[in-house]
Formats: sequence, C-alpha cells, structure tokens
Amino acid sequence: MRGDSVLVLFVMSVIVVGMVSPAFAAQLNWDAKTPDTADFPKFKFQRTAFIDYKQGGSIADALRGKDLTMEFTADSSTPGVSDLIQKINDNLHSMQSTASVKDLKVEYHASITGRGDNASVDYRIILTPTLDGYLVKPYSEGPPVSPALFDVLWRGLKVDGPITLTTQEYGDVEINLPISFYEKNFPSVGSQITDKAKDVMTMPLIDASGIGRLPIGSWHFLADPTGIVAETSKFGYSGAKVVVSSFTMGESSFREGQIKEKEFEATLTSDKTYNVKSVESGDSGNIFLAGYASPDKVNGVEVVGLLPKAPSTGAQTSSGSFPIFIIYGMAGMAAAGAGGFFFWSNKKAKRESEYVQTGIDPKYLRGVDTSEASGGYKTNRGEAELVSDDASHKQHTSVYDQNTRGSLPAGYTAPKEEPKPSSNRGSMPKDWKPS
Repeated sequence: MRGDSVLVLFVMSVIVVGMVSPAFAAQLNWDAKTPDTADFPKFKFQRTAFIDYKQGGSIADALRGKDLTMEFTADSSTPGVSDLIQKINDNLHSMQSTASVKDLKVEYHASITGRGDNASVDYRIILTPTLDGYLVKPYSEGPPVSPALFDVLWRGLKVDGPITLTTQEYGDVEINLPISFYEKNFPSVGSQITDKAKDVMTMPLIDASGIGRLPIGSWHFLADPTGIVAETSKFGYSGAKVVVSSFTMGESSFREGQIKEKEFEATLTSDKTYNVKSVESGDSGNIFLAGYASPDKVNGVEVVGLLPKAPSTGAQTSSGSFPIFIIYGMAGMAAAGAGGFFFWSNKKAKRESEYVQTGIDPKYLRGVDTSEASGGYKTNRGEAELVSDDASHKQHTSVYDQNTRGSLPAGYTAPKEEPKPSSNRGSMPKDWKPS
C-alpha cells in the first residue's frame, strides 16, 4: 500500500474515532493479593446517552452546539455520600453478602456534545469503597487443612433511585440517573423527556448486577504457581510464597457466554419526534487473589476457597490441561514446520547448484591489450587469456577451438597453403613505392 494511502486511512480513522463517543458498562478491578489492596476494590460505571433531533425542534435548538462538562470528587465528608454508603450496604445485605462498605470515594464526570443532528452525554462514575467483611474465614493449617474463604457476592452491587450529593462546585447534583444532567443544565429538555424515553433515561448508572449475575466459576481462571506475596498473615498464610489466582470476565467465550453490548431505545414525541438511545458495552471484571482459588457455595452463598499452594490434582486453568496441551502442540508443530522448511530449502539449493555458472578462477587469467596491429586504433579495452595450459585450460577450452572441421568426411586433409609475403605497406595505394 502506498504511503499516501496509509496516511489517508490514518486520518480517516482519527476522524471516525473522534466522532464516536465512548460507551462502556460496569467494570470491576479487585486486587486482593494483600489486605492493603484488598480493602479497596474499584468500580467504574460508564454510559453514553443520545438524543436524535434530525427533524429539528425545541430540543435541537437547546442542545445543538452545546459543550458542557461537570466533574468533581467526593468522599464521606461530602453531604450525601453517607446516604450512598447506606444504600450500597442495604443492597449487599439483600444479596446475603458478608461484606460491607465503611468508607467511599466518588469520582463523577458528565459531558455533553451537541452536534448538528444529535447530542450525546457521556457519563462516568468511579466508586472506590473501603471494603470490610469480605474475608469470611482465614486459612488454617489444621489438621485438617481448612482453606480461606472470600465472599465475592458484593461484586454485583447496584443502587436504585436518585443519589444527590452536595458539592462546592455545582451545589446539589444527582449522580445516578442520566436524566438529572438535563434537568439541572437544560430544564426545558429534561421536562420533555417523558414516558418510555424517561424509562431509558432513568436506568441507574451504579449497576454492576451483570458482573454478579455471571457465576464466578464461569469466569476465566488462571493460577500462577510462581507467585510471591508478602503481608498475607491476615489471610492465615505463613510464608511469602503463595500461588496467585486471577479471575477475568468480559471476553465473550463459550464458557462465559456472549457478553453483549447493552442498548435501550425509545421514541419521544413533543413538538417534534425525537429518538432517545442509551448505549453501554458489556460488563467486565478482574479479580486477583492470594492463594489457589476454588469457587464454592456455603449455605447457598457464593464464596471462593483459597489455599497457599495448588493441590497436586488441581488444574492450573479454568479449562484443565487444555491450554497447556494447545501451547505445547503449537510449539511442536512450529518446530516440525521449521525443520521441514530447512530440509526442503537445503535440498533445493543442492539441486540448483548443478546449473549455476561458476566460470574460471581469476587466478588462471591475465589481461592482454587489444588492437596491437599496425595502423590500428588502440583502445583501453582488454582481453583475458589463460595463464597456463594445464587441466584448467582444457576444462574451459572454447568449443570453437576443439572442432573447426564442421561436417567434413573422415580422413579429409586440408591442402597446404603457400605462405604469403609479409608486407609493411599497410593501407597505402596499390602503385605506391617507397622513395
């Protein structure tokens, strides 16, 4: 592909990416390899809501060309955060989770982009709770050996209804319902969003139920037997060498099922007909634990049992030995393919070497000037002749020197030629005589 074509494609991709708003759903990252990090999981909730106004109208007049951003950070000292903590704990209690939230940090962002035919608002909420009670029981060496138990139900937390925080920057801000952004900044638009369109615009942003709905046993699992984890005494482990387990979801596998993008759409009719759409991509999560993990249920409650080292019969991945088999199989196939290629290449090179013109070794050649005849024009070109009459000369003798008889009959003897008198006249006229 030509360089200018590559440049055009790059510019077009930048333009397209710039025109498309991001749309992400709930994301969880929990690093529980040590108590210092396990106490602070992170949830990220992102969504994009569109209002299409191709027919024009009052909403188009209010939103076209608008560019407005609201963002702030809040913690337990911010009025309204304590109410949010209580709602989260009520939700965890309803799920029979042993975990609870003691403190909470909130990061909020919302920004609108008004285009010619539509407007979009990008929402992002990041919650970093201080989690307590996730360790149901520490590890015990026994006898008998008893694994540590971690509660993982809390990963599917959800908060319904409005959550209003009082900020220094913007005063009272409702953060959980997308419609609130319009009601605060564009009241004329917010008042027109009714019926089914309002249902779409009031779906809560703080919703990780999709992460909790997929059983932890269906997440992709990987154990690292070389893990070295410090400060794990709280979990009941003694020593620093502890297997590290990881659970991931969101890649749409046969095991997890298809992780679909979430879209909700409705028609809004006021002075004109408008289309309202909410877009999120599939949920995703990453959980890292100190110990070899084994999902289980205790009294119907989902937990993860953890041992410092993998049992001798334990699989190293969520699909048993299959990935290792595939890895070694692919490596063996690659080695066999490489060996076959080199064998074929070497054989081909030997076969073609019979037809390669090698010529005469330069050490058997010497240069000779040309055009030495009297009256000739001497040039700077030269010829090469063999130095000796050894076997190399016979090997490279011209076929014209070997046989000049053509198709004459056998026994034919060429007649002797009379020697011609030498002449030094060169190219002078016929009757010319020297004086």
